[in-house]
Amino acid sequence: MESLTHTFSIRALLTLLKQGHMMTVEEIAEALGEPHGSVVHAIDVLRGADLVEAKVRRAEPYTEDVSLTPAGRITAEKLKEIESVIGWAGHGGVT
Repeated sequence: MESLTHTFSIRALLTLLKQGHMMTVEEIAEALGEPHGSVVHAIDVLRGADLVEAKVRRAEPYTEDVSLTPAGRITAEKLKEIESVIGWAGHGGVT
């Protein structure tokens, strides 16, 4: 399960980098085609690593805007480089 969370976390970072702006968890889940709960857990992992920050947009229904921190942007850019070198994009990665 942990490796799946890491995969979702990497894909979420790359999705945020590609979009270039804040996204809600729901938007990230939709962009990845993954279950909402899995993406919530991945975002929590990224937040714990100080790679993303989330700000509450509204309480009812509860919505957070998620964005990359400066460290998250650097990490996502490096991941994008790695992705292009190993060709992960053609195998379920985020392009």
